[in-house]
Amino acid sequence: MAQMYVVVQRKNPFKPQETPKFYATARSTRKVDTDEVIKRIAERSSYSIGELKGCITEFLLEIKNQLELGNIVILGDLGRFRVTISTGLATETAKEFKPITCIKKAHVRFLPGDMLLDMCKALKYTLYKPDKDDDDEEPTDPGDGGGEAPDPTL
Repeated sequence: MAQMYVVVQRKNPFKPQETPKFYATARSTRKVDTDEVIKRIAERSSYSIGELKGCITEFLLEIKNQLELGNIVILGDLGRFRVTISTGLATETAKEFKPITCIKKAHVRFLPGDMLLDMCKALKYTLYKPDKDDDDEEPTDPGDGGGEAPDPTL
């Protein structure tokens, strides 16, 4: 299966006087929610939809709990999640620094592991060609098999 892309024209923000150039941007076929992933796993395993939904719900809750505790969550070859923070107001001394006024916001960062990095290295690419009726932001299934959801176990 190939990763679809579109070609877009953009200016270089560091050199706005230069002529815009063309860049590739990944194009998703559709969104796949947790329920669809659970259904697909249930179809090829001995686990019921209810068992999978309960397990995945608890798994996601535990990831959130571990991040709130300040831990880095490593999901094997899939990758790792960690919390980072942005300072909004820097101070002259450490004593003046108050988190309530100086920390702007927190972010959850994901660093892909070997499994996803290897997937990216092996990707093939195909140009997304929208239907002439396709005015939506979300693309439709192009009908060439590119709309199939990826196997979440790979």
